Amino acid sequence: MIGQFGTIEFHSSLSRKKITRRMNIRENLTAGSGGDLVLDGPDVGRTHLSIAFDDNGFQIAPIGNAPVSINGKPIHQASTVIDGDWLALGTTLFQIRLPEQSATTRPTSPHRTEPVAAYPSKSSILTMGRSPQCDFPLPSPLVSREHARIVSSSDNIFIEDLGSTNGTFVNGKRLERRVALHKGDRVCIGSFAFVFTGDELKPSDLSGRVRVVVKGLYKEVIDHASRQRKRLLDDINLVIEPGEFVVLFGTSGSGKSTLLDAMNGRRPATGGHVLYNDTDLYSSFDSFRASIGYVPQQDIVHRKIVTDRALTYTAKLRLPKDTDATEIHNHIRRVLEKVKLTDKARAPIDTPAPLSGGQLKRVSLAVELVANPNILFLDEATSGLDAGTDKHMMKLFAELANDAKTVVCVTHSLENIDVCDLVVLLHKGRLVYFGPPREACAYFGLERLSGVYDLLEDESVSPSEWAERYRASDLYAQYVAGRMRKSADFPDGAGQTTPKKSWFGCDFRQASTLTLRYVDLVLADRKNLMILLLQAPLIAVLLGLVCSLEGDEVVRARLEGTIAFLLILSAIWFGTLNSAREVVKELPIYLRERSVNLGIAPYLLSKLLPLAILCLLQCLMLLGIVHGMLSLSFSLPGSLAALFLAAFSATCMGLAVSAFVDSNDKAIAIAPILLVPQVVLSNAVVPLGKVSLWVAKSSMISFWALDAMKNTLPEKTLALKDLAGNTAVALSENLQHDLSMVGLLGLAFIAVAVTGLKRKDRPA
Repeated sequence: MIGQFGTIEFHSSLSRKKITRRMNIRENLTAGSGGDLVLDGPDVGRTHLSIAFDDNGFQIAPIGNAPVSINGKPIHQASTVIDGDWLALGTTLFQIRLPEQSATTRPTSPHRTEPVAAYPSKSSILTMGRSPQCDFPLPSPLVSREHARIVSSSDNIFIEDLGSTNGTFVNGKRLERRVALHKGDRVCIGSFAFVFTGDELKPSDLSGRVRVVVKGLYKEVIDHASRQRKRLLDDINLVIEPGEFVVLFGTSGSGKSTLLDAMNGRRPATGGHVLYNDTDLYSSFDSFRASIGYVPQQDIVHRKIVTDRALTYTAKLRLPKDTDATEIHNHIRRVLEKVKLTDKARAPIDTPAPLSGGQLKRVSLAVELVANPNILFLDEATSGLDAGTDKHMMKLFAELANDAKTVVCVTHSLENIDVCDLVVLLHKGRLVYFGPPREACAYFGLERLSGVYDLLEDESVSPSEWAERYRASDLYAQYVAGRMRKSADFPDGAGQTTPKKSWFGCDFRQASTLTLRYVDLVLADRKNLMILLLQAPLIAVLLGLVCSLEGDEVVRARLEGTIAFLLILSAIWFGTLNSAREVVKELPIYLRERSVNLGIAPYLLSKLLPLAILCLLQCLMLLGIVHGMLSLSFSLPGSLAALFLAAFSATCMGLAVSAFVDSNDKAIAIAPILLVPQVVLSNAVVPLGKVSLWVAKSSMISFWALDAMKNTLPEKTLALKDLAGNTAVALSENLQHDLSMVGLLGLAFIAVAVTGLKRKDRPA
C-alpha cells in the first residue's frame, strides 16, 4: 500500500481480505485455496506455491506451472522476496510485509540490484519509481527511476509527476502539476494501476497483464461512392483474458484490421466500448499508449542500419530518459534472445541477405518488445512468408503470450492457427465465431477450417444470420457472455475521445537520437550518398565547360547574371530532391513512433540538420568548382550564403511535399511541378507582369535567391548600363532583404510540413 499509514500486513488487494501473519516461518508451507496458508483469489490454485524461510531469507517457488510473479516479473523457480515486494498469483495480488526484518539487515532480492530504503510507516513524502531505492519500487522499463511523488498533509494526499518520460496519469489524464487525490481516483504509472481509497493507494493491477473487453463495438464511415454511412463493424462483443493468444481472421473486407485498430486505439470505433482492465481505452488512451505494442503490415524498421543499433535508437526514444546504456543493452539482449536473433545483432537490416523475410519480421517485432509492452497487436505480421516461417512466427507469438502478454494477431493463413488459444472470425463486420480453433470445424460442420471462407461467401445465409446463430450457441455463452459477467460496469456513453497529440513540442533528447539515427542511415546507404554528393561537382563541371565570360563589361555582367540563375536553380534542385522522399519513405515508422511519443518538432529537426550539412557541402562544391573554372566576380561569402539559403529553403519545400503525400511516386511526381515555376517566375527568363511579379515575390525561392546572388557582384558591375541606358544587372532589393525573404519562405515551408504531419494524426 502507498499512503501515510504503511500498515504491516500480508494484504490481498483483489479479494479485499487482510491476512496478518508473522513471517517467522521455519518450515515449508504450501499456499493456495487448499494449502497450509489459505489465500483467496479468482485464479489462485489449490496448491499454488511453496513458502520457506532459510538462511537466504524468505523464499517462494511456484508449484508446477502455476503463474507466479514478483513485482511484475514471472518466476519459474525458488526466489527470494523482501519486505514490500508484490506477489501475483495469476491476477491476484498480495504484498509481502515482513515486520521482523529491519531495513538494514533484510536479505537482498534478486529482483533488486541496489540496497532498498526502509519502507516508512509514517511519512509525509513517498517516492515511486524504477529505482529500488524508491519507497515504492515499480520494476518496469517504462517507469522512470524516480517517477512520481506522494505527498501527505493533514488535509489531503497529493500526487505529482517528477518529470517522467511516460507520465503519471490520474483518471486517464496526464499530470502536469501536483493534484489532490479523491476517493475512487485511478492512478496509472506505466503498466501499474492503483485506486485511491481515501487514505491510501490500493494496487489494482501490478501483474503487468491486460484483460480486454469489447462491448457493443461498431465502426461507421462515409462510403466514397454512395456518400452514405457504411458500417465496417457491427455490434462486436468479446473478452480476451490476460496472457491469451488470439487470432483474427475472416473473409475479404470483413473488418479484421479495423477491429484490431479499434482495440488498440489507433482508429477508435464510432461507438461501443473497449476496456483494458475495466478502464475505458479511448478516454484513457494516453495512460496506455506506452504499454501497447503494435506491428503493422509494413516493416517498422529502417533498412541498412545494424540491428542492435536500430533497437538502441528505439530504446532511447521510448524508454525513460534516465535509462542508462547498460540497462538499454540488457533490454536489447533479452529482446534479441526472445525473438531468436542474437546471432544477427551486428547484421545490417536488409533482405534477402543478411536477413531472411522471417528475420526481418522478427526485427520489427523486436522493436516493439524493447519497451516490454503488456499487450501486443500484430496486423498480418506473417503475410508473404512461407509455411515453415509462418509456423515459427506463430509459435513465437504463442511464447510471448505465455510470458504474460496479451497477443492479438490478424492473419490470412490458417495452417498454423492451432497454436493460438482462441480465434475471432469476422464476416462483413459481424462476429460469427469466437472460441477455440479446435472447436471451430465442428461448429461449422467442416473437416478443414479453410473451408469456412466458401461457406460464409454463400449468400443464402446473411452475415446477420451467421452472427445470430453464434449468439445462440453454447460457445457464445461460455466465451463471451460468461466472461463478460466478470467485467466491471460499463461507463455511460461511448467514450470515444480522440487521443490528443502535441503540435510542436520539442524534446531535445528525441531530436538528438533521431538525428544520430538519420545520419547513421545516410552513411549506411553509401551508394545513395555518393550519388547525392556527386551531383554538385558534375553540374559544376558542366557549367564551367559550357559557359564563358567573354565580351565587354556589360556582356560579362549579364553572363554572370545568367550563371547566377543556373547556380540558384541547381541549389534549389539539390535541396528539393534531397528531401522530397525523406518523410514518405519511412511513413510506417513515423506513424508508429508518433503514436507512442514522437514529437513533430524533434522529427523535423532531425531531418533538417543533416540535410542542411548536405546542402552546404553541395553548395561549396558547386560554387567552388564554377568559381575556379570561370573566375567569377561574385563575393564568395555572400554568394555562398545565397546558394545555401536557396538550397535549405528548397529542402524545407521538399519536406513539406513529403509530409503531405502517402507514396514515393507522388513525391517524385510533384517535384517537377514545384521546380518549373522556380524557373518561370525567377525574373530571369521572361519579364514578369504585375500579378506574376506578386506571385513570384510571395512564393518563389528563386526570385529572392537570384536577386541576392546578383547583389554580391562588385559595385562597379552593378553600376554598368547598356547603350540604351538600362542597368546591365537589374536588382529588386538589397542583399539583406533578399536573404531574409529566402529564409522566411523556408520557415513558411516548415510550417506547411508541420501541418502535413499533424494531418497524419487524424484516425481513419
